[in-house]
Amino acid sequence: MKAVGANNAKVLRCIQEYSPVDQASIAKVLGLSLMTVNKIVNKLLQGKVIVKSGKTEGKSGRKSELFKFNPDLYNSIGISIGEGEIIISAVDSDCNAIAKREYRLNRYSEKISTSDDIIAIIIKYFRMFVEEFSIEQEKLAVIGIAPEGIIDTERGRCILGTHLGGIIDLNLREQFQGIFHVPIFVDDPARSITYYENKLGYGSNAANFIYIYLGRGVGSGIVINGQIYRGFRGIAGEIGHIIVDKAGPRCKCGNYGCLETIASEESIIRQMKEGVQEGVITKIVDMCGGNLSLIDLQMLKEAADINDKFSHNILEHVGNHLGKAVALLVNIFNPELILIGGSASILGSYLLESVNRVIKHEALNVINEKTLIKISQYDRFKDSISIALEAFDMLFESTVFLEKLLHRLTI
Repeated sequence: MKAVGANNAKVLRCIQEYSPVDQASIAKVLGLSLMTVNKIVNKLLQGKVIVKSGKTEGKSGRKSELFKFNPDLYNSIGISIGEGEIIISAVDSDCNAIAKREYRLNRYSEKISTSDDIIAIIIKYFRMFVEEFSIEQEKLAVIGIAPEGIIDTERGRCILGTHLGGIIDLNLREQFQGIFHVPIFVDDPARSITYYENKLGYGSNAANFIYIYLGRGVGSGIVINGQIYRGFRGIAGEIGHIIVDKAGPRCKCGNYGCLETIASEESIIRQMKEGVQEGVITKIVDMCGGNLSLIDLQMLKEAADINDKFSHNILEHVGNHLGKAVALLVNIFNPELILIGGSASILGSYLLESVNRVIKHEALNVINEKTLIKISQYDRFKDSISIALEAFDMLFESTVFLEKLLHRLTI
């Protein structure tokens, strides 16, 4: 890009990252003159790449215009897929969900056991979603995919689909870019939601924090100085495969006693079912009416709320082992905040009680005193919305996408 084009790109990136933002703040962040920023912003407005977004009071008392990327220009679609469901959301560039749908997979005809299975399922439900919500192909800028497994974000690969039939080394980016004809971004649910929390959620005011995802699997996202730490190949944060009990169950990764075998939604429900099958006296038996398929985390919470001893024992067991992993993270990273989210976050205060107790004994006191641990709100669409937002923002690292936008301007 020429110098003027480079400055346009810098301003665009800045507006997308800090939206809504005023011209003075853009100039300060980028080290450009206010006159240069003013000229570029006016061109972006004329090209309808950005729009005004209200005003803010400056230090002098004068109100300054705020700007954001035009939310009507492009859409991003996020896809979250597990063994039993595929959840799809579409968002605009202003982080608003404009469509979302959960599709339950047929356990007989749509069982995921091969790479071909997952590819066929994503294609089927993506097309169904686009048709149902009339998503325009011209406005679709990017697709984000968040599979449950170990993900190589840099290369767009699912290294191991631990909860997707055990598929190995599937390059999702390569597979789908040729089919959908838009950029494909791949990340795991934990790091995607970490991105969401960093931009819009509880972590937006914390420079250093860790998000722990307790869903069908267990993972985490690590934020250092406001940026997600991804490691060598983008797989940093796989705390679900920290061994916390060498005598524990075998994990889908091949090891024994990984945190995921104890603290994931799937593992917690397994412990509940095993107790019921062994004849343990628990209110859960009455709640499920003897039908083990009805047992879920909400049932565990409700039983704990009425002081069911078996439920409290499970929660303490899970919380103690989760606490060991959290204490390790506290000692290594010294975060100011740890967020616990995912579907198992419904267990909230019960987990926090045990986690805090373990941290008190196993984390360094000088560090522990400064680490706040909170439960993050979760809903079943958060995975797909998060990957859609992250995917759209990642477009601004692409020269091709920025040049496409700049073609709208009269330079």
